[in-house]
Amino acid sequence: MKKVTMQLEQLVCPTCAQKIETALKNAPGVESVAVLFNSSKAKVQYDEETTEPDALAAVVRSLGYDVLKLI
Repeated sequence: MKKVTMQLEQLVCPTCAQKIETALKNAPGVESVAVLFNSSKAKVQYDEETTEPDALAAVVRSLGYDVLKLI
C-alpha cells in the first residue's frame, strides 16, 4: 500500500469534501480516504498495482475540482 496527499483547490463547503471522499472511495485500488475540509487536502491509501496518484487526481478533476499538487 502507498499513500498520497492531494492539495485541492479551496473547498467551500463540507458537502464538497464529502463528494470528493465518496468518489475516491469508489475508485479502483483505493483502500482508505480522508478529505480534510479545513485544509483542503485528501489523504488516500491505495494499491500501487491497481492505480496511481495521477489516476486518483483525475477522479477529483472529473468532479470539477482541481488538484493543485500531489504530496
